[in-house]
Amino acid sequence: MIEKTQHIPVLLHEIVQALSLRPDMCVVDCTLGGGGHAKEIMKHLGPKGLYVGIDQDPQVIVRLQEQNLEKEYSCKIKYLQGNFGNIHQLLSESGIYEVNAFLFDLGWSSDQIIDSEIGMSFLHDAPLSMLLKREKQEGDIDAYDMINTWPEETLADILYTYADEHRSRAIARHIVEERKKKPFQTTLELANCIENRFGRGKRHPATKTFQALRIAVNDEYRVLKDSIHQSLKLLSSGGHMAILTFHSGEDRIVKHIFKEYVENGSISLLTKKPIVPEFLETKQNPRARSAKLRSIQKK
Repeated sequence: MIEKTQHIPVLLHEIVQALSLRPDMCVVDCTLGGGGHAKEIMKHLGPKGLYVGIDQDPQVIVRLQEQNLEKEYSCKIKYLQGNFGNIHQLLSESGIYEVNAFLFDLGWSSDQIIDSEIGMSFLHDAPLSMLLKREKQEGDIDAYDMINTWPEETLADILYTYADEHRSRAIARHIVEERKKKPFQTTLELANCIENRFGRGKRHPATKTFQALRIAVNDEYRVLKDSIHQSLKLLSSGGHMAILTFHSGEDRIVKHIFKEYVENGSISLLTKKPIVPEFLETKQNPRARSAKLRSIQKK
């Protein structure tokens, strides 16, 4: 059993307001994670309501199932294991064709960050993987493959495109030079390589490199785009969607897609500017600092 950490949901009150919850709603939480938002949503649903929690990580599903939340909340609860980029298929296979509210919390739970099977963090030594589905299958490319085999120019482009890393060229060049001596095997080997070359300031110099690799390995930008388009088709008239992002690349995608649907007249913005956490929340939970919440209502 993986050791559990305390998960602190971000902008909890604001998300509940954005979803405009009622007891009889079907609510789909596309990123189950630590379950903090899930439990708050369940509080607002009654016996005729349905909560659907989706996550690609099977361990996330197991953790929530072990809590037996059906005994604590009156609504029906369904967990679906899969990639939310296939949300239409996941829901239709469960007999769900219309949804009253969607939530996307694109942050990562503490359990996933420190999980040695996934290798997301440079603070814990683990094999270079970053595959959220855990098991590498034929055709999959993980962080080990990228770092040890991809051309310098491609690595630099990934760091810049997915993490706005201004030192992308220099970092990619250094990685390629070092891998000639010995392939990178673990997260700390990669992190230490970058730190030894570029030093350490307020933030670890490998922070953006790990962010970019994680996004590339899991194809997060394409998945996010696909899932928003699919979800908007499934969203009922008058239904709400709330998306919580944690870095500029994600927020740009959400902003541009919402703008497209506003212009074709199918949705209304509930947040002309994104909602961000107040000082007290960021003080209690530093990971909330970069959070931005955007929400819409379907016409």
